[in-house]
Amino acid sequence: MRTLVLGATGQLGSNLVRALLARGDQVRTLVRPSSAARTLEGLGIERVVGDLTDGGSLVRACEGIQILYHCAGYYPPHTIPADEATARALVETRNVLDAARRASVERLVFASTLTTIGSPSDATKPADETCPFRTRYLKNPYLMAKVAMEDTVLAATKSGLPAVVVNPTAFFGPYDSKPTSGTQILMIAKRLMPVYVQGPVNVIDVRDVAVGMIRAAERGRIGERYILGNWNTTQKELNELIARLAGVMAPLAPVPFPLARLGAKVQDWAFRTVLRKPSPVPAFFLEMLKHMQHYDCAKAIRELDYPRSPVEQAVRDALDWFRANGYLPA
Repeated sequence: MRTLVLGATGQLGSNLVRALLARGDQVRTLVRPSSAARTLEGLGIERVVGDLTDGGSLVRACEGIQILYHCAGYYPPHTIPADEATARALVETRNVLDAARRASVERLVFASTLTTIGSPSDATKPADETCPFRTRYLKNPYLMAKVAMEDTVLAATKSGLPAVVVNPTAFFGPYDSKPTSGTQILMIAKRLMPVYVQGPVNVIDVRDVAVGMIRAAERGRIGERYILGNWNTTQKELNELIARLAGVMAPLAPVPFPLARLGAKVQDWAFRTVLRKPSPVPAFFLEMLKHMQHYDCAKAIRELDYPRSPVEQAVRDALDWFRANGYLPA
C-alpha cells in the first residue's frame, strides 16, 4: 500500500509511520523545511518537502498515493482570535482535500479531536459520535478551528470524497517530541503541578490510535466519525497513576475550574503585555479541559476492532522516552 502521512513528525504521526512500516506499507511524508524530524530518524520513508499552506507541495506529495492519513490538523501556537485560527485551519484543510481529490486517493483518514464530540443530552451517559459539537467558548481558537476542520472534511464526503474521521481521546506514549498530552506527564514528573483541575477524562495509548487509523482506512465507513478511546477515568486517578510511575508525589488538590480559567487569562494578559511573549499555558488550553468527558467507544470497537492496551504501559513508555531524549533526568 502506498501511503502519505501528514504530520509525521508529531507524536501520533510518528507512531502511525512505524505501524505502517511494520505491516510493509510504502510510506511517504510531507515535511516542512524547518521541521525537526528527530522522531523519524533511521526510518525507511520517502520525504517530500512542503507545507499544508502550499497547495502545490501537497499535490506533489499525493501523486500515486492510495491512502492519505492527515495527522497535521491546525493547532493554534498561542492565544489568537478564533476567526483567525479558523481561517488558517480552513486554508490548510481545503488544500489537503483538493490534493486528495486530484490524486483520486482511495481513502483519506482525518485525525480530528475529542472536543468536537458534544455532551450527551442524558448527563448520566458517556458521549458518543451522535453528540453534536456545542461550547460556551466561542472565542476559543482551538475549539472553533477544530470543529471547522472536521465539518469541512465531513461535508466533502457528501460530494464524493472517500474520507473517514477519527476522534482520538487523550493519548500518551513515546515520540512526543513537542509535548502535547505528555506535558501533563512532564509537569508531574518534574513536580511542577501541585494542583490540578478535576474532571472526567478518557485516555488511550497513542500506538492504539495509530492502529485505529489504519483500521479506519480499511474498514471505516465514508462520512462517519469514530471515537478512538480506552480508559474512562478522572484527572485525579490519572495524575496518581503518572505520579506513581514517575516516583513522585501526586498533585495535592483540585482547583475549581472558574478559578483556574481566570488565572490562565491573567497569565495570558501578563505574558502578552508585560513580557511581550506568548504564555506557556494559554487560557484556551484550560477551556479545552471543560470539554473532556467520558466516551462510549462501542461503535469504533465494533467496526474497527482497534487494540486497547493498558494505559499504564503507555505512561511508562512515555516516561522512558522522555528520559532517553533529555526531557527528564535519566
